[in-house]
Amino acid sequence: MNRSSILVAALLCAMGSASMAQGTATSAESSASAKEFIEKAGTSGLAEVEMGELGARKAKNSQVEAFAKRMVADHTKANQELITASKGKGGQVPSSRTDTHKAAVERFQQQDAGKNFDRDYMHHMVEDHEAAVELFETAADDEKLDLELRGYAKKTLPILRDHLKQAQSIQSKLAD
Repeated sequence: MNRSSILVAALLCAMGSASMAQGTATSAESSASAKEFIEKAGTSGLAEVEMGELGARKAKNSQVEAFAKRMVADHTKANQELITASKGKGGQVPSSRTDTHKAAVERFQQQDAGKNFDRDYMHHMVEDHEAAVELFETAADDEKLDLELRGYAKKTLPILRDHLKQAQSIQSKLAD
């Protein structure tokens, strides 16, 4: 083998190693993005179900009660779909809420049912769904996530946007 052939072979090996290293970094980034999304979406979904159950029991306004029941149904379904979409993606769907979510639930559990509960609950739902829409919009466009998780985010996003719109509408009626 002549000297130029050896140089070309060495250059090709170096390029292949760099390409493999880049692929590994991309895989690690993908796993980190997937894990973060799964954790945030999972804890948020669990909190929505628990808050929905609480809202359905304590709401005095029929629209608030119906909204709360919808939160239980829609977020239970979305949580199951997240479990399916996240299999083998480097993250596990959490089985418990964050301390922040626990504190919110405890605050609402201690609050008396009535107009103030309804108004506070809907305010909380607007804030939660604004954050959820932002999380899912980011995930839907995140090329570091695999197609299944992005597909889950894209499929769930219109439902979350509808929840937000409905929560804002109910909240504005309660302010009157």
